Amino acid sequence: MRRSIINISILGAAILLLALSCKGQADPQQPVTPVRERPSLSDKEATAQTRALYENLIDLMDKGTMFGAQIPTEYGLDGGKKWVDDGTASNSDTKFLTGSHPAVCGWDFTGLETDQTENIDGEPFEVIRKHIIAAYGRGAVNTICWHCTNPVSMGNAWDGTRAVYAIIPGGAKHDMFKGWLDRVAEFIQTLKTPEGELIPLIFRPWHEHTGSGFWWGKGNSSQSEFVALWHFTVDYLRGEKGLHNLIFAYSPDMVHISSRDAYMEYWPGDGYVDILGLDAYDRDGADYGHKCLQLCRLGNVIAAERAKIFALTETGLENNNPEESKYYNKKWWTRMLYKVIGSERISFALVWRNGGFPSEGSHYFNAWRGCYSEDDFITFASKEDVLLERDLPDMYHYAK
Repeated sequence: MRRSIINISILGAAILLLALSCKGQADPQQPVTPVRERPSLSDKEATAQTRALYENLIDLMDKGTMFGAQIPTEYGLDGGKKWVDDGTASNSDTKFLTGSHPAVCGWDFTGLETDQTENIDGEPFEVIRKHIIAAYGRGAVNTICWHCTNPVSMGNAWDGTRAVYAIIPGGAKHDMFKGWLDRVAEFIQTLKTPEGELIPLIFRPWHEHTGSGFWWGKGNSSQSEFVALWHFTVDYLRGEKGLHNLIFAYSPDMVHISSRDAYMEYWPGDGYVDILGLDAYDRDGADYGHKCLQLCRLGNVIAAERAKIFALTETGLENNNPEESKYYNKKWWTRMLYKVIGSERISFALVWRNGGFPSEGSHYFNAWRGCYSEDDFITFASKEDVLLERDLPDMYHYAK
């Protein structure tokens, strides 16, 4: 099978590692991923369910790639109209097309830090809580991102005012930032199973840091500042707040990466990351199929060397319709996305939300019933190695 773990000799591994250590190089024609050892969680005090989830994530990569979607059950598009959840969390655009929800459900915590009742997209946190708990109850995997407010300017995450220096230990706004983390932690502590245990989450803070699009990114913060921010975030949530239900994901942006050095430039260390990710959107079709595949191969090699998991943490083609986009592709799912995930060991691939139509000032990334690529998505989702929620084992128990 294409996803079988490849056993290599000690000599072969050494030769491959030496070849890959050449500065900034990754041969896209050499997809072989060396496996040094089975990945393990960086948090040695992780809860039993969190450890089980991570073990299942590892095993599932031999079977296929989990398909994920941002905000899948709160609202979506259907037949040219927007639908909103009726309180049951029973619908999703993916389910309308396939009969199953996505295997991975993405959510956004933006706004918790400033004590808002709704996040950046107008989704009430009370509603988000219900949908996270419901996703866990169905056996799906939950992943969290955080477009945190700029703590210096109080602008949004895209405000490039330098700020990291002010919130890391010793910074003038460090205490304020601890208060922000307290609010995030307080919300996470309300996400509990029926037995009262904390629901395991894949937490992806400070994402797409390889460019200057966010205030924590390259150009707005130094490498040492970013690493200090990452370390403090992880240490505070684990140590001070006692959150041992978090699996941390590191996710550079494809746009600003062309080499191993670029991918690893802001690496916070093996003890602070569990999943190596890549945020990779198809902007114009020119380089997605090649560059994204090349970087996924590179990410797989690095993940194997460091005993981690690799995932396509954000992806998609925005407004895939000839009437709504300059670049569109009716067979994007099978000819672009599957070209990437069908040849690599990728834990999950998460497309962004279906927020609405461009005519309404919004956008969509996932397929929906009646959309331009509906038939191709159904073909994509029916492939044996594309995993939906219905294809998952009991992700929160592990007996092996």
